[in-house]
Amino acid sequence: MSRNELTCCVEDEPVPVLVLDGPLTLRTAPLAEAAVRKLLLDRGSLLVDVADLEPVLPSALALFTSILSGVGGWPAARLVLVAPSDSLALALRRSGVLREVALAADRAEGLAQLEIRPSRVRRRTELPDSVVAVRFARALVRDACQEWELAGGIPARAELLADELVANAVVHGGGRRTLLLTLDATGLRVGVRDEGTGVPDADTATGQGLHVVAELSDGWGTSRHAVGKTVWALLRAF
Repeated sequence: MSRNELTCCVEDEPVPVLVLDGPLTLRTAPLAEAAVRKLLLDRGSLLVDVADLEPVLPSALALFTSILSGVGGWPAARLVLVAPSDSLALALRRSGVLREVALAADRAEGLAQLEIRPSRVRRRTELPDSVVAVRFARALVRDACQEWELAGGIPARAELLADELVANAVVHGGGRRTLLLTLDATGLRVGVRDEGTGVPDADTATGQGLHVVAELSDGWGTSRHAVGKTVWALLRAF
């Protein structure tokens, strides 16, 4: 095989094993991405054998976390990378991928790692372009809190935060809107991304809902992107 090409081979063991062999480049990354996404959607759990994967484009390693959050994240979707070379393991650590995707020395260890929740789990869901987005987002938050075993007042507060943030994005945001849920050592972060250019201001008439966000959360803010922004709120769960 020419080392300009990436091959994807599936071995059906107790869970599917995707063997990636070759260079990970701007041209080959979509092939790996499509294979990983399909197997996670079809089977839910996946080991990816990366023993012969060459990270020619280190930034492309983010495809593993991007896919995982886009298909629901742990426990609905479980992904472990197996048998990396020393150089690939180093690149994965530097990229931050290992906060969400476990690394195992072999397949037996990988099977065990599938049962362990990563230190950070995320879900990313595009919202409908209508007022039903609020109800849809609340249901997504409720399901995530249940599956991530969050208790106390966190689920109810998270639903109310999603309500306010999504409603604000529907009325004042622009373009596509996406609900972002992240759970890590700091707690649960509820965010809504849109493609609008305006930044919410709690001191204006259109930002009154942000006072509710401030009261319900342990902190909130706005992150700007090349296109649009994310308004987020944090609930400390620990």
